[in-house]
Amino acid sequence: MIKYKVIDNFLSEENFIQLRNLVNPNTVENSDSRQPLLWAYTPITVNETLAEKLSYIKSPSFFDKVTDIEPVRPINSWVLSHILWQGSMGSPALPLFGKLLDKINPIAIWRIHATLTLQQEKRTRSPFHIDYGDEPLEHNSLITSIFYINTTNGPTILEDGTEIECRANRLLSFPYETYHAAVLCTDSPYRIIVNLNYFGNIIRSRK
Repeated sequence: MIKYKVIDNFLSEENFIQLRNLVNPNTVENSDSRQPLLWAYTPITVNETLAEKLSYIKSPSFFDKVTDIEPVRPINSWVLSHILWQGSMGSPALPLFGKLLDKINPIAIWRIHATLTLQQEKRTRSPFHIDYGDEPLEHNSLITSIFYINTTNGPTILEDGTEIECRANRLLSFPYETYHAAVLCTDSPYRIIVNLNYFGNIIRSRK
């Protein structure tokens, strides 16, 4: 049984709307050079050697049995991202997420990044993955949380096939070593999430 926790309406409506308006990309008609979150092109890559570290993953085809949603095609295997915190380096945009971090109240932050994927004709998924490297796997207090900025039909799939709907102002948390995949949406121009890896005790039991 996969351990996870879902909290809806995680931020107050006022704080969420403020954050959403700062994170959402501008349109040409509503361009603003002061937009604080700059998006960078990032190919989707996964460290495949991590699979060997978990005994229940027998082969690369293991996850084919978990979901019938097909992996994203190579031509669409990219995202727009913004690294907010990694190691000891922080983005100037990090203070925008102060209310979110205050509510989560982590003991220490490992990595935070925002990710934007564009609307697709067909729902496909990223590879199943663990978020960032294999160094922290020995630390059983490391948590991964996903905060959803907008509502789409692109859920997060956990390694046992559990699908968590992508709902605005929802926080999903699970142990760092849990493999998961993101589904690209078809019903919205984009899907935006904030991904956090941190030390804490927000979850160690299922919802």
